[in-house]
Amino acid sequence: MSLEKLHGQVIDYLKQGKFAEGIDDFYAENVIAQENSSDPFQGREAMAANERKFLQKVTAYHGIEVLASDIEDLGDGNGTVFYQATMKWDQSDRGSVVVNQSVLEHWKNGKIGRIRFFGNFDPGPLPA
Repeated sequence: MSLEKLHGQVIDYLKQGKFAEGIDDFYAENVIAQENSSDPFQGREAMAANERKFLQKVTAYHGIEVLASDIEDLGDGNGTVFYQATMKWDQSDRGSVVVNQSVLEHWKNGKIGRIRFFGNFDPGPLPA
């Protein structure tokens, strides 16, 4: 499957608010993720668990708008995706949230092996 189609499926998940499911379905087991200059975080299961905790604070999801994207498809589910997006939701501890971010995804064998987020997202403390 082309990297454009794989990434399109990720965006479709985000449009539906299927954040943790997207991690489960599209991230490699040992994925490395990083938010801005925070320390990198490793592991799909731990990432999905943190996402589920965060989603307990989301009271309404208003969607994602992809503003621009660029895909370097090296074939066989390998390559790099860079995109800019705006996401909106309501959060129990913050009210209305608008996140503007750029995302860099490194794909290997049809899975995201490394992802980096640049933007104004701050989830605040996660529920226990």
